[in-house]
Amino acid sequence: MFLGEFDRSLDPKGRVVLPAEHRDELGESGFITKALDRCLAIFPPEEFEEVMAKMEEYARRGREQRRRATQITAGAHRIVPDKQGRVAIPQNLRNYAGLTGDVKVVGGNARIEIWDSARWRETHPPEDEGFDPSDTGLAALGV
Repeated sequence: MFLGEFDRSLDPKGRVVLPAEHRDELGESGFITKALDRCLAIFPPEEFEEVMAKMEEYARRGREQRRRATQITAGAHRIVPDKQGRVAIPQNLRNYAGLTGDVKVVGGNARIEIWDSARWRETHPPEDEGFDPSDTGLAALGV
């Protein structure tokens, strides 16, 4: 599992340092791609294979689904953290997510998410600290 929220910055080469606990969980390599809400997702290889299998099924539903699936797969790249734990984020993915300086590296359970810090604050405002008690889905999960 990938957990936690970390403040980071892109270096001039478009690299970000992954938190040590995320590097340990990720292993030697992973895959980075576009995700919802204009963030990026880094998956361990096994998880990425599962996501891609589901994406193939999704693509078979029709033309629009195929187009969306291709957007995800065409933007995907294999990443290998260096000895300092830095991963290079390709320019096309930095553009998609609006990454230019300060970023948030967030544990997303089965994936690592990388957000532009301002977009993270807009999407997850600090005052949003509680959960809606009427959310029966969370209640069913025991949260």
